[in-house]
Amino acid sequence: MKIRTFGLCTALSLASFATFADYSSAMKDLNNSEYDQAFSEFQKLAHQGHANAMYELAKMYEQGLGTKQNIYDAFSWYMLAIDYGNEEAKENYKTIRSQIPSRKDGKDRYKALAYEYGYDKHQSLLAPVRDKSGHDARYITVKSKVAPSYGESSSSFSAWSTVSFDVNQQGNVINPRVIASFPKDVIDAAALEAISQWQFNVPNDYSGEPQAVFDLTHTFEHKASKGNYRREYEDQKVEYAGKLKALAEKGNNYAQARYAMMLEADLIEGSTDDYLDWYYRAAVNGNYDAQLWLVRCFEYGTACKADKKKAFNWLEVASDSGNERAQYQLANKLLDYETVHYNLEKAAQILKKATHNQYLPAMIAYAKLLAFADKESIRDYEEAVKYAELARAEAPNNPVLLSVLGVAYSELGHMQQGEKYLKQAYDEAKRRNWPTQNYLELMEGRASMMANGTSLIY
Repeated sequence: MKIRTFGLCTALSLASFATFADYSSAMKDLNNSEYDQAFSEFQKLAHQGHANAMYELAKMYEQGLGTKQNIYDAFSWYMLAIDYGNEEAKENYKTIRSQIPSRKDGKDRYKALAYEYGYDKHQSLLAPVRDKSGHDARYITVKSKVAPSYGESSSSFSAWSTVSFDVNQQGNVINPRVIASFPKDVIDAAALEAISQWQFNVPNDYSGEPQAVFDLTHTFEHKASKGNYRREYEDQKVEYAGKLKALAEKGNNYAQARYAMMLEADLIEGSTDDYLDWYYRAAVNGNYDAQLWLVRCFEYGTACKADKKKAFNWLEVASDSGNERAQYQLANKLLDYETVHYNLEKAAQILKKATHNQYLPAMIAYAKLLAFADKESIRDYEEAVKYAELARAEAPNNPVLLSVLGVAYSELGHMQQGEKYLKQAYDEAKRRNWPTQNYLELMEGRASMMANGTSLIY
């Protein structure tokens, strides 16, 4: 299979249509006089620490575009933009400083904003600190690998594919997806098939319970054995990386995250760019993949100094932005009653949002919460049946869903139907080599399972 030029165009076209608002899309809205939309996007990015967005937000306050004109807010956001290193804001600040009616009121407004979104606050809550020790936290290790099978024609084509995946408590890969590849679709199917068969040694929590690990990535690269195909691929890869970086520098968060991935996977030779810096820029610019990459970085100290608080903060940022994967992970944190974050009601609200986005892991967790919650205000057997059946459209034999139906139907008075589902849940868990004790206890009626545990989530 020969690499063709249209593959480069197709791949790059994806980078120009990010699925979430970023600086480049906000600038496009501004230039198209869509001021309300631009203001909303700049404001969100400014709150996350985006210096250029702060500068644009200040100008919109100054001119009354997309919002009511407010010279004090303009003055304050110019000052914040300067704090974050935006050079253009300095001239505007000098001009507006002489125009504000009260310098004291202006500084008071700046202090109030700095308390919420200031540079020092951002550094303490969200900014990564590079771990210069070179330590790479071995929080998860590969137990067994399966190499991709590229077919008989593999000698005549080259490609790379980056896949994202989760690992459950048994060390099995779940939820694999391709997040970047070039040329697109050439080895994607082979990469997904291979990664799905990998096995991992997962870490244990403080109590010795195996932990699931989320949003891991791995890049597969295949190079043709024929020299002319290899050279063509290398040339186009360099061209692709260059155009991707150009888009990234213009503020496209998709391109920023994908460029970081290429750097991390050593797909770009001779670059002095740091992938941590690019992931951070993409995260501040609203990219979900980059935000969740930082969560993992802070959680385990893989490329930056470990900081559990910052990991949680980035989860909240991504969750508040509407990312269902982040919502699911955040809900798991909130369901852990051994932590300071425990909040059953908030977890239920967040899981419901992710469920309505049809994210299967969240659908399973929400159905379980509705059936097993120890709080009557959350427990709802009829709703548990509804959401469990919705989830079974994608995972008909999932033991957790079967156990939810078993308990819910039993509590609703359909004992025979409930017993049937509980037996199916036990048999399916046993077939999958999952721990079966909890399912056995449900069948025997000896345990009242509580949703804040993790023993039934796989």
